[in-house]
Amino acid sequence: MPLYRNRYSGVCASGDIFVFTWWADSSADLATVSSAAVTWANDAWNGIGTGTGLAPFMTAGVILNEVTTGLVDVATGRQSQLAEQTVNLPGTAVDPAMPADVAIVVSLRTNLANRSGRGRFYLPQPAAVTLTADGRFAPAQQAAAVEAVRGAFAAFTATGTPVVYSRTMRATQPVVRLDIGDLFDTQRRRENALTEVRVSANV
Repeated sequence: MPLYRNRYSGVCASGDIFVFTWWADSSADLATVSSAAVTWANDAWNGIGTGTGLAPFMTAGVILNEVTTGLVDVATGRQSQLAEQTVNLPGTAVDPAMPADVAIVVSLRTNLANRSGRGRFYLPQPAAVTLTADGRFAPAQQAAAVEAVRGAFAAFTATGTPVVYSRTMRATQPVVRLDIGDLFDTQRRRENALTEVRVSANV
């Protein structure tokens, strides 16, 4: 079955960029999967039904602005076709943003019990509203984030199957569950474009 890579990119509150990716098997053509990938972004950011979505957990300066979908050969890992679409999905939180290298991690699980059966992607920097007093992901927001991503994937399954792709094994495994922990992770490259301002004092 054809393999597609869905890549999401945008800007952090400080002006640097973020990128995250997930994969899908689908018998649909590139245009159809590309459209479904954009729908996934809207569903994840805005929520489905009574869900809150991810937007309330990011400040307005954090904006998802591009979705690219590539058709990839499973056996070689090489991309043969690409579709690009522009979106405009900003955060809605009013609290200060956390540093750009802080990320919410979405872990993807399959029925394969080794490293080739696990995947992850890193959402953009959250806002301070997501924090507990000791710096963890607040339980209510954590549960809402899980539901936002789960709902987006559930809607996507009408078009294709989210998978974990192993570049080593050149094989895919269907994603059967996902989770988000209450500890944040870091993506240092999301601060590569920033110039540090230092304040010094004589000793």
